[in-house]
Amino acid sequence: MASSSVARREVRKAVDADDAVMLRAAEMAEWTRKNARMVVTATAVLVALAAGLLYYRTWKASRADRAALEYFHLKATLASDNGQAVRQLDQFASRFDGTTESAEARIAAAQLQMVDGQPAKALPDLRTAADGSTPVKEQAMSLLASALAQTGKRQEAIDTYLKLADHTKLEYLKQDALTQAAALREQANDWNGAAALYAKAAEGLEKGSQDRAFLELHLAEARANAGKAAAPAAQ
Repeated sequence: MASSSVARREVRKAVDADDAVMLRAAEMAEWTRKNARMVVTATAVLVALAAGLLYYRTWKASRADRAALEYFHLKATLASDNGQAVRQLDQFASRFDGTTESAEARIAAAQLQMVDGQPAKALPDLRTAADGSTPVKEQAMSLLASALAQTGKRQEAIDTYLKLADHTKLEYLKQDALTQAAALREQANDWNGAAALYAKAAEGLEKGSQDRAFLELHLAEARANAGKAAAPAAQ
């Protein structure tokens, strides 16, 4: 049976714990009273931020819906003249900048300009779409690299293809980007660089497959040319 002294200590501990809770509550109440203005201001700021966030999300969703509807109508009424169609697409893209439909419109405008043999004019739209965060970003990056290559900006085209290869999770798109970059390195007589990219592209393909055999053929050619380029220096 517990002694009376032990019982008194247990009661005292319980009382002390209750007293500590009451003391903290009293201190908090006193602090709140002294800082009432700051508490009210902070609460008002939090409420305003929450309301602002809710408004922004609602506005963004509504804007996305309007962009989708208007882009559908635009595609149905797009001018047959490429120059006029490009202007229509760019005007729409500017109005709904940041939306997926805006990026799609920029890509469509760029494609029309590339068809007309004006890849340099397609670059601004493609850069904007490629720098965005929409689902068509990778499509824009691929077209941007192609347009850069057509305008003679070979190194920037290679860099864009390599950036796409690092960014994408789609294996076929990665292999295509690496292969295109390798071909551009071949044009610059960078055979070792081309071989490295062909090898990297082949890694993701099944051994014995036709696609891998195609890349391995290019890899062998690049290595052979690299050897020929190095031979004179070794003599």
